[in-house]
Amino acid sequence: MVTATKAPVFFISHGGPPSSTGVDGGNKCGNFTSKASFEGLSSSVLIGKPKISTKVYMVGPQPQQSLSQVHALNVDERNPLVYDFYGFPDHFYKQKVESSNPSNVSALVLEHLRQSGVQALPVKRGIDHGVWCPLKVAFQKPLLEDLPSDNAESQPASINDPSQLPPALSLTQLSLPASDASLDSLKLGAALRRLRDQGFAIVGGGMSVHNLREAMKAFALVGRGFGALQPTPYSSSFLSALTEAMTAPPASRDEDKWAKAINLDKRQDFLPSHPTPEHFLPALVALGAAHSDEQGTETFALDEGPMGWNMYRWG
Repeated sequence: MVTATKAPVFFISHGGPPSSTGVDGGNKCGNFTSKASFEGLSSSVLIGKPKISTKVYMVGPQPQQSLSQVHALNVDERNPLVYDFYGFPDHFYKQKVESSNPSNVSALVLEHLRQSGVQALPVKRGIDHGVWCPLKVAFQKPLLEDLPSDNAESQPASINDPSQLPPALSLTQLSLPASDASLDSLKLGAALRRLRDQGFAIVGGGMSVHNLREAMKAFALVGRGFGALQPTPYSSSFLSALTEAMTAPPASRDEDKWAKAINLDKRQDFLPSHPTPEHFLPALVALGAAHSDEQGTETFALDEGPMGWNMYRWG
């Protein structure tokens, strides 16, 4: 049963390094989606009355552990940034997002995972770009709660100034399992539910559609003056099915709530939408972290063909 005291669950579509600053060909949608996604999160943990979360727990596409069914939990208290991308201008490797991961918080998460039967390995790795890129946009200075609501969306992310999560808001990241099976990600989410009772907002970060090869072709055409990114038959049909699964009505059992989600990777439009599944699986972790009697809502959606942007929230 979900109560008002439980922290929320989110799935967000995050952009790459250019979307964290909106320059160097940065995808405007990526910048806006990051802001729209985390504006909901920041309002819950910073502005909301009552404040229902003081910790953020993120499950993202990088890195998947090579050890079967073992999850890497970041325990570095400083949350250093991992620049896990190649071939970008130098300034992207100088971006700063300041956050903390107190040892007592990561220890609590590690113990919870182990008590829930989830094998977790503590590692000092830091947070990858799938986490810090959207945080760069969402927690730029001035913080979102300091901006009038009509200015928050238009405020550009700074390329030089660091972004900073409020000191009271900690951040802990967990990797996906090596398994690509949808059920394993749903079960991982279910194992995280009780953390919501302890003030952890659960965030799955990925992409609704993520086909980089086709995206690069589309960006090349756009750069030569051939319009903007457009929906494709595969993206339109897959995004419709994804939203139907993520906003499934309340059910008495997880199996019923997950019935549509667990079959998404069997659809003909899945492979062109996700040539590799690591950006899709965090959506299932988020769905699994929601209770069976809790209905998700879609709060952002944009179909750009090989790049699909959505946000869903529970609680």
